Amino acid sequence: YFKYDHVKLRTRQPGSTFKPFVYGRAIEDGYSPCQELWDIAPTIKVPGGVWTPKNADNTLGTGKKFNLRQAMAQSIITITAQLNAKVDPSNVVEFAKNAGITSPLAAVPSLCLGTSDVSLYEMVSAYASFVNLGIHTEPYFITRNEDKNGNVIETFVPQTKQAMDEKTAYKMIYMLQGGVEE
Repeated sequence: YFKYDHVKLRTRQPGSTFKPFVYGRAIEDGYSPCQELWDIAPTIKVPGGVWTPKNADNTLGTGKKFNLRQAMAQSIITITAQLNAKVDPSNVVEFAKNAGITSPLAAVPSLCLGTSDVSLYEMVSAYASFVNLGIHTEPYFITRNEDKNGNVIETFVPQTKQAMDEKTAYKMIYMLQGGVEE
């Protein structure tokens, strides 16, 4: 009715739905879903001062250890921010771009909180790379054109590329399952 594509054209901050790209980069770099980090707020240098992220409950953390799967499942901001700093935000940008995000992403510490605007189309496309054995497939809607007699006029082949290691994709599926299993 409004003739505006809210899926492809509308962008907004994805918030915590961006966190799997931070964890995916960490897994790609050799971190394990079982690796533990303390739930304590890091102090990260930023232009003009420091940034100390707080968890959603406005605390600086519980002081407990969580493995990466638990931390992602519970969306623990302090651990995600620590991990983002360890793997470097520019590497997270690269990982997200390989997975299918095309919007500009700022390689800043708050990137891990999903502060750069992206479209729903990009997020779905990038998440599909996890379940597709690490292969990003550019979404497409028409597989072929036929004439009225059923003769194929043209076929369309999806564009694919290896976005991440297959083992990383497998581990990320395990990590994402934590959201409902933890």
